[in-house]
Amino acid sequence: MNNPAPSDNVVLRHAVEQIQRCLPSHWSTSVATKTNDAADARLTIKTPAGASAALAIGARRQLDPRLVGEVAGALKTASADAFLIVAPFLGARTRERLADAGLGFVDLVGNIRLVLDRPTVFIAARGEEKSPWAGPRATRSLHAAKASRIVRALADGAPPFGVRQLAVLAGTDPGYVSRLLDIFDREELIEREVRGPVVAVEVGRLLRRWSEDYRFGDAHRFVPLVHPHGVPGALAGLRDSGVPYALTARAGAAALLGTALPGAVAAYVDNPERVARLLGVEPGDTGANLMLIDPFDGFVFEGAWEASGLRYAARSQIIADLLGSPPPGGAQATTLLGV
Repeated sequence: MNNPAPSDNVVLRHAVEQIQRCLPSHWSTSVATKTNDAADARLTIKTPAGASAALAIGARRQLDPRLVGEVAGALKTASADAFLIVAPFLGARTRERLADAGLGFVDLVGNIRLVLDRPTVFIAARGEEKSPWAGPRATRSLHAAKASRIVRALADGAPPFGVRQLAVLAGTDPGYVSRLLDIFDREELIEREVRGPVVAVEVGRLLRRWSEDYRFGDAHRFVPLVHPHGVPGALAGLRDSGVPYALTARAGAAALLGTALPGAVAAYVDNPERVARLLGVEPGDTGANLMLIDPFDGFVFEGAWEASGLRYAARSQIIADLLGSPPPGGAQATTLLGV
């Protein structure tokens, strides 16, 4: 059972302490928790030279991206030099929206941004991307095969998407799909009509959000192998084996971007040990040039495509796998999301 999120008073105290630790030790700060306006507290920062700034602080137990505009508008009615939102945890999209709205933020897992003109202050730090107070359902929400199928359907298809249509694609019930779409809508990963279909998908943000829970490196079973003729031999062996496979990650990026093959390629297969025997390759962590992946679910094969006689996983699957891969996987994923 997860611990409840800290109270507003605890969040305020820890947020102020984080800011104080980032400021020069000879600067002074004071906090007032009783205000006559929309602020929950006011932090005043002073320098020995006499420069000062008053920060209006708004405390929230949680904050969805779609509510940032409303919260920012309310807080900015307070009289202050700058405005700051504090919360136990603020997700990436929420932090992005807060920065766009001109608000600073501090959460208890190390995410902080504060910009002041006078005195000159620029504090920015990135902390955890997962809330330690999220319940088990939220933590696993995008790891399950049916959730992954819904994400893949949204990323690979063209809107509009109906709830029942997505339920059929994912092999689940419409109620599950509806609950998942509510999460996506709150996090601004999709746009949907009220009680209606999904009309737009933010594919890049959706895949990044999925990759956080899906975790390519942990989701499947990996079997490292050494082909005596290197990557070209491994690819030729897969092509001629007659077994179902789908190349992914850096091998997929090379095909999509038209770049050189990596020193090792990864492919989804059914029963890696059997495929290894067919290819005549030996196990080996050292010098491995072929990684056969035993997937936790068959959705990884859906949407596969062919180029130059080789079969590749769907573009969205390749990007998600790159996001969960060591460098330069993340950079390649970013490039693919921009083209």
